[in-house]
Amino acid sequence: MNKTLPETLRKYFWDCDFKDISMDKYAFFIAERILNFGDMASLKWLLSGTDKSFLSEVIGKSRNLDKKTRNYWKIILHGNETTY
Repeated sequence: MNKTLPETLRKYFWDCDFKDISMDKYAFFIAERILNFGDMASLKWLLSGTDKSFLSEVIGKSRNLDKKTRNYWKIILHGNETTY
């Protein structure tokens, strides 16, 4: 995955110094934001550059994903599996 974020993601990180955010340092935070608030283009970018196990970790450990979003992504990534 490209370590720097595309300019199209800037709108999700309005409260941060965008040029200092990278997947190397802040992958978990970036994934949380995009999973919670991202549009189709940003989700495609995230899904194309991360693996399922990393996203499962974010979904399982995040305190910032709302309940509906967390459940949605569990279904998308795992279908009817009962363990996450």
